[in-house]
Amino acid sequence: MTAKKIVLTIALALLVALTGINLTSCAAAGYLNDEAVKEHAQVAEAPDYERIDENQEARAEGGAAGEHTQQRQIIRSGSISLSVEDTRNKVAQIRALVNDLDGLIDSSNVYELREGQYGARMTLRVPEKHFEAVLDQLEDLGKATDIQTQLEDVTMHYVDLRSRLDNQKSQEERLKEILDMAESVEDVLEVEKELHRIRGEIESMTARLTRMEDQINYSTIHVSIREETIPSETISPLAFQNLGNRIREAFIGSINFVLNTISIMIIAFSALIPVLIIIIVLAIIIWLLIRRHHRRKTGSREESSETKDTDSDNQ
Repeated sequence: MTAKKIVLTIALALLVALTGINLTSCAAAGYLNDEAVKEHAQVAEAPDYERIDENQEARAEGGAAGEHTQQRQIIRSGSISLSVEDTRNKVAQIRALVNDLDGLIDSSNVYELREGQYGARMTLRVPEKHFEAVLDQLEDLGKATDIQTQLEDVTMHYVDLRSRLDNQKSQEERLKEILDMAESVEDVLEVEKELHRIRGEIESMTARLTRMEDQINYSTIHVSIREETIPSETISPLAFQNLGNRIREAFIGSINFVLNTISIMIIAFSALIPVLIIIIVLAIIIWLLIRRHHRRKTGSREESSETKDTDSDNQ
């Protein structure tokens, strides 16, 4: 065994040992950070849902990691149901509000509840710092019939994922150094296989961390809008709204119905033509057989009558 192979073997053994130590350290840090999450749970679940002070400290000890301060990571979401007079107008106002705050609209759907009455569903993503302000402004757009807010403290998960990602990146750098030291093809393939696995885990963790940070930085608000029902004792001019267009649509719809009915009848008749031909042929054959049988029967009766007449004459 050459000196470089011995060095390579020792380096791989050290890498495995360091990985085990890092995993043990992360587990201990996760446990202690869980205790810190429980300690501040009551603050995160306060009814007013105020933002937890960014200067709060969560202490986590793990091996040689020591003590450090970690900002709380909170995912905020909510929903609101509104009763309004004009759905489409309120949807336009909500779009303008979200755009002014550099937010975005994940989805928007405006639909007709009944003739002249509309509803809408929207999913908004707004910067976390504007979460409460946006809810207040949405409530001012109409009559709020249902408001809900939720908080999810993901600090422990965030710290754990961040630590694991850093460890994987460190392990990737070590493997690159070992790859430079490898001489044989077998050693190169073995190190590259491990390096490929580590890079796959790094990509997966990075995507999860990015998704979590997006949920933390941008709160989600689900908005449901419904136009107010007009009281039965109130006379509404909406009955004659767009009357000309509605008459034209009804007339065109009636013509289309008649044309569709005629086309269906033609198609049905065309489909029945082979069956009708068979039925007609069978009917003709049966008619001929019946006619032939009737002629034979008539002929037999005539012959019988002639025979009787002949016998009478002879007598």
